[in-house]
Amino acid sequence: MNLFKKHWISAPIVGSFSLLLAACTTSSSLNLPALADTAQKAEGTIVWRDLVTTAPDQVKPFYHNVFGWDYQTVNSDYSLITYQGKPIAGMAKMPSNSTTNYWLPVMSTANVDATLVKSTQAGGKTLIKKTTLKGRGDIAVIQDPQGAVFSVLDTVNGDPMPLDKQAGNWVWQEVWTQDVTQSQQFYQSLNSYNKAEKALGDHSYQYLTMGGKPAFGVVKKPNDDITTTWVNYIKVDDVNATVAKVEQNGGVVLMAPNKQVRNGTVAIVRDPAGAGFVIQEIAQEMK
Repeated sequence: MNLFKKHWISAPIVGSFSLLLAACTTSSSLNLPALADTAQKAEGTIVWRDLVTTAPDQVKPFYHNVFGWDYQTVNSDYSLITYQGKPIAGMAKMPSNSTTNYWLPVMSTANVDATLVKSTQAGGKTLIKKTTLKGRGDIAVIQDPQGAVFSVLDTVNGDPMPLDKQAGNWVWQEVWTQDVTQSQQFYQSLNSYNKAEKALGDHSYQYLTMGGKPAFGVVKKPNDDITTTWVNYIKVDDVNATVAKVEQNGGVVLMAPNKQVRNGTVAIVRDPAGAGFVIQEIAQEMK
């Protein structure tokens, strides 16, 4: 049964994002804010997310009205996204003729070069080579062997502390893949992940852990309309009420809450420019 009214987001085109990173590195006046000042690394975990979008003026009110997010302008092409006064993501402006509208997850690493070597050896592709962003650290963009795109970052001052598990905040992330075993093997080649699983209804949910804590899920993608992709989750108090807000503010519902999928607690949506994500009503987080 195809639960999707419209196709999922297409794979991101990174050319425009590469140009943006190049502009950041060549501008003598640009200094991106550090993600944190913890002097600690959370290697292998998703520590940040950047929304690359062609329409920041269109999506800013969407996320503000739906989730209560606010913004701090860094320059004409980049803003910090804040929630209840805390930075939780970034927003990078793409040229209007680009088709890139995508939530790009950022994985912590202590050595970008070493991670790129491991990725290449395991069948991954380097889409954007290591780039040093002043004030933030070394970053690169990788495509895993099945096509899911993510970035790796070696922060200059340490990684952010985990976000509060509350409505309006990021709460989880998954790789949606055609071949779960192959994806697990690829990511395990990058870091010291352990495989884990738990029962979700009649199904076994598979995920990877780092240091004994859940890092991200690796699941079979729901249907062939969906490209292999990273998917980011936002926690909500009421999934049906949030779906209504999404539609009222110009977003698109790709999959409405459905009893067949996690007992109706999740919905798959896109913002007005096309970036997709999942909202989930969660009573208890994964332990």
